[in-house]
Amino acid sequence: RLSARSAGEATGGRRAIVLLHGWAMDQRLFEFQIEALARHFHVVTWDRRGCGRSTGTPALGAALDDLDAVAGTLIGDEPFHLLGMSQGGRVALRYAAAHPRRIRSLLLQGPGVDGITEQGPAEERIPVAQFTRLARHGDLAALRASWLRHPLMRLDATQGAAADLVRRMVDDYRGADLLHPDPGPPPAADVVAAVAAAGIPVLLLTGARETASRRRVAGQLLARIPDCREVEFAASGHLANLTEPGA
Repeated sequence: RLSARSAGEATGGRRAIVLLHGWAMDQRLFEFQIEALARHFHVVTWDRRGCGRSTGTPALGAALDDLDAVAGTLIGDEPFHLLGMSQGGRVALRYAAAHPRRIRSLLLQGPGVDGITEQGPAEERIPVAQFTRLARHGDLAALRASWLRHPLMRLDATQGAAADLVRRMVDDYRGADLLHPDPGPPPAADVVAAVAAAGIPVLLLTGARETASRRRVAGQLLARIPDCREVEFAASGHLANLTEPGA
């Protein structure tokens, strides 16, 4: 059972936007945007399988079918805008490559991207093997604390509301995807090439303090997708939608 939320008018010609959260988080990630976006869009958020209030075992490979089910139920057949944050960006690109006619535009915030190897300082790499060991030993407290210290999750002392929300989401992370990894089959096509060939407009949302590795990923997307532009958030890192919600 997938927990989803729909806000804003679903009728009257309003366009729909679906928001996809990142790893170890859930749809609460977008709490600071929902009210404002709902004045102009039909907004859909959902907890990916095994995250937040959704049941089942997390499965990246099932995310496309789950997204199709959520969009079909809450939006119908009309094309929609799709925003993916971090790992949600990986899912968004996979979905757009597989279902280009369903997508009006892609918005990607600090995405991971199939086919692009991240390059940056060692501290920016996600220590998946270490996190998996902690999950297998049942030490979720240590796993969560380590993830909150990672550069991708870094917040400064002035960002109390954002830090509190991130902490609440990570405290609810259960580590099931580490115990039962299921990345699914690799995409059938080069997702970046497929999005470029389909002419899907792409907007990159990048914090000026984003990690070097994710900034390089954004640079490659800008170089490879003709209809792609970037907006930079001067006071933010990876979690720009929480630290500069108004922008």
